Parts: sequence; structure tokens; C-alpha cells
Amino acid sequence: MMEAADIVVLNGDIFDFAWSRYRSEEESLGAAQEILQGWVEKFRGEEISYVTGNHDCLSSFCVVLDELTEKAGRFRWYRHWCRWGRSLFLHGDCANRRMDEAALVRQREKWSENHTRTKVHSALYGVVDGLGLSKGFHRWYFPREKTISRVVYHLDATIPNWREVIDDCYFGHTHRPFVDCEVDGVRFHNTGSGIRGMGFRPIRFEVVEEECPARGLCDV
Repeated sequence: MMEAADIVVLNGDIFDFAWSRYRSEEESLGAAQEILQGWVEKFRGEEISYVTGNHDCLSSFCVVLDELTEKAGRFRWYRHWCRWGRSLFLHGDCANRRMDEAALVRQREKWSENHTRTKVHSALYGVVDGLGLSKGFHRWYFPREKTISRVVYHLDATIPNWREVIDDCYFGHTHRPFVDCEVDGVRFHNTGSGIRGMGFRPIRFEVVEEECPARGLCDV
């Protein structure tokens, strides 16, 4: 699907450096870099847009993303959000609670330095996930209406007049996929999670050519 697309947006947590199967940060970064480089080499469209999430906003990984952006003409990364035409893309961790930009930055700072979990912690996490407790938590903490209201609060506090230029907002993070949930004239979509049993829904989107910025609009 990636090879056939003109634009691909990766909306964060593509890699999880805290729960990596590699036992060192260096190994994890090397593996992530190799995967991304492979995607770029296969991709023949206009751009792969990478929006970081809380699990892959690692400071050292951002250096890798900078290097790939500099070397590859079809790759660019964004810290919090990007826009193509009248579509807005973000990770979605702003839905953890009602937060403005400063609050999101403070939250991300806690994730920016890697704290690789031990094998024991990883094993316990696997047990919790296998029992379905993680899925149950996300269902309880991220009901669709409340989640969207938190995203709307963040956008209102962060991007002036966003409602005037956005028709569709795409995000992930909550592990609960859905499409076409309209609020105040804006359609919200969630891609779910690639974690086993959580529900994963890659979403195709279209950009009207005359409305599409040359290389997207970077967040600041």
C-alpha cells in the first residue's frame, strides 16, 4: 500500500524504545533507522510524513529523523502535527487529558529520554497485554466522545482558526479505531493500534491538489 500512495503519514508510536526487544538504545535506534531507510527506498510518492508520538519522541531518535530528512528527499518528520490540504494529522497523546501546547511539551519531555525496560518488566507487560487488561483500560479511559473533546480542546488552544481550514483530523494513540465521527463540521478518524488484538485501521485519505502545500505545513 505504501508503494502505491502519493503521500504516507505515519502518526506516531511506530517504534517503542521503552519496550524494545533490543536490550540497548543503540541497537534499537539502528534497527529503526534500517526500517525507515528501507521504506524510503521503496517509496516513490511525494513524501513520507512522520509525526512522532510519545513512544518514539526519544531525543536520540529525533537525531536519526533529522539525518534521514536531510538525506532523503521524500521524507520529513514533524514533532506534534502536520497538515496536508484540509487534513490534519497528529499522534493523539494530547487526548490523555485536556491540555494546551505547553502541557503536551511537558508530557513529551518525560518520554524524550529512553528508559529501556528490563526483561522482567517486558514479561509482565506481555502478561497484562495477553489478559486483555490493556485493551480494557483503553476502552475505559478513551471513550470516543470524550477523546475527541480532548483533542478539540488541544487544537483550540494550539492552532488558531484550525476549524476554518480543516475538514478531517486523523490521530491514533488511544488504540480504539473509528472513522467519520463528525463534531462541529470536522470529521475525526482514529487508526487504532498495530498491537495484537487492539484493532488496526490504516486509513486512505485524499488531498485536493490545489489545496495541498508543496511539502505539508510543519508544526512549530
